[in-house]
Amino acid sequence: METSLDLQGLLHAILTCVTAGPGLGFNRAVLFLADDAESQLVAAMAIGPSSPEEARTTWSKLAREQVTLDKLLHQPLSAGCKNAFRARVEGLSIPLADASTHSTRANPLLMAYRNRQVVKIADPASLRDMSRDLRDVLDGTEVVCVPLVAKERSVGLIIADNAYSRAPIDEQRVQLLQLLALLAGLALDNARIYKQLEQQAGQLRRTLEELRAAQEQLIHSERLATVGAVVARVSHEIRNPLTTIGGFARTLSAHPDEIERVARNAHIIVEEVEKLEALLKEMLDFTSPRPPAFERTDVNRVITALANVHRSQLGEREVTLEIDLAPYLPDVLADPRQIQRVLLNLWQNALQAMDEAPAGRARMLSVRTWRDGDAVKISFSDTGCGITPAALPQIFTPFFTTKQRGTGLGLAVVKKIIDDHRGAIEARNEPSGACFIISLPIIR
Repeated sequence: METSLDLQGLLHAILTCVTAGPGLGFNRAVLFLADDAESQLVAAMAIGPSSPEEARTTWSKLAREQVTLDKLLHQPLSAGCKNAFRARVEGLSIPLADASTHSTRANPLLMAYRNRQVVKIADPASLRDMSRDLRDVLDGTEVVCVPLVAKERSVGLIIADNAYSRAPIDEQRVQLLQLLALLAGLALDNARIYKQLEQQAGQLRRTLEELRAAQEQLIHSERLATVGAVVARVSHEIRNPLTTIGGFARTLSAHPDEIERVARNAHIIVEEVEKLEALLKEMLDFTSPRPPAFERTDVNRVITALANVHRSQLGEREVTLEIDLAPYLPDVLADPRQIQRVLLNLWQNALQAMDEAPAGRARMLSVRTWRDGDAVKISFSDTGCGITPAALPQIFTPFFTTKQRGTGLGLAVVKKIIDDHRGAIEARNEPSGACFIISLPIIR
């Protein structure tokens, strides 16, 4: 197990409790941890004097200063940790991957780890299956090996001895060490899980940053593509009127005295200029929309006012208007002028669709309102030629149009307005023609 600074602090606290006089009071202690592959136990930390002289000096100083266990636990990590004993222990390992049943019985350290039980060794120097370096460290002293267990699995091992005091390791102290090892095993396992979560969080952060960079690149590419589409569409829409205006203007310049031709050509020029003005207005409406000025709005009243203004136009085009407005319809929070513009756009689309429908078909425009849960809904149905299945998914896409003289911005502006009102709009085909349904949230 790779040890971070926080884990080092935890290991130091565990071994301090094992070796401190106010704690369990062992002379020396070594803590082994299983590596990530569980192929070996690796010495992660050791605490204790490296000679009898160092032991006497250290114990005398602690006795004079009456250092408490709490103070020892809160010492800086470097204090009292780096000495010859720790240097001898660092790098020691106990192989696990190839340990046979025989070697497990012959090596009490493996037995303690694999069987999750406490093992006392009277003389480690007599164990030939233990590495020479480890035998040299533990030579000539009784040691106790206690496994670190978490969730029914061993995660490490504590080896403690009384190399300098030569005090016997009694059963009570072994039980206390076993209890401490149990708590330490849980703490180390939690630290391992926390480290894994930190690594996963770091990976997620890196992945998120990569996704954000890819998204920004994609948005940039989409914007360039959109700009290209806008330029191509606007160029196409402007080219024909400009060509017409230029041709007739040159004719006027060449024949200024032919009054009839001048009048006819001037009229054509005015019509083409009006087309350009309309295109420019739609472009500005789409690219720089005015934010809604929200107020309490009666949708039925907006529809009634629109019908009263355009009823004569419907009569001239032999269109029957059928209005079905739900009584006691709740108000919506909306900009009535923008909603009126949406309805007018759908109204005009319906009339154009009926103009393009086969002759002899009944010409009827139906407008209906009703409440649906927390929303007010408005439907516009016509008896026109409908919308082709291929065009239906793109009907609100900017610059998409099925009309020969359309700009493809009208319905895009409609959807933008409805989106700004936190509403929704959908288009669908019905047996009689096309139907647009608007949904606006009611005032709560």
